[in-house]
Amino acid sequence: MIRLKHFTGFTMATFVGAALVMPHLASATPLPGQTACWQSNEGEDPRPEVSCQSLSPDFLRKLEHATPTQVSKLFAVPGKDGKPTYFEGVGKVPGFRNGYVDLVYGKGHVTSVSAVTTEFQSNGMAGPEMDFRWDSVKGECSDFPGSTHRCNAVE
Repeated sequence: MIRLKHFTGFTMATFVGAALVMPHLASATPLPGQTACWQSNEGEDPRPEVSCQSLSPDFLRKLEHATPTQVSKLFAVPGKDGKPTYFEGVGKVPGFRNGYVDLVYGKGHVTSVSAVTTEFQSNGMAGPEMDFRWDSVKGECSDFPGSTHRCNAVE
């Protein structure tokens, strides 16, 4: 079992990258949305938040105002602890956007999306971290190429 305190000082990209290259000897049955990219080790939690969905800006925008049912359908997994509030996108194809997404709901719809992603590179390494945030009141910021409102702009 990995203890996060051992990763102090590492970026999310390092953590996700390490998870992608760890060998899986005996594995449990993956959930339908995981079959192409993930298998838990035998006896481990099936990690219902892990999805093979790339976290591209277009995909993340589909989460805006979505219902919990729509969110679970988009990710094809139920979410952490069976709740559609936290997901991880995992893949090893160049251009795939790995990372995690936190969602907040209000009145049955997503009111806040917060994501951190890295692009899987052809050399097997993670690209730079990029944030994406959307709030139903404040709007969107994004560190993705072409964004006019950056999340991590120097002020």
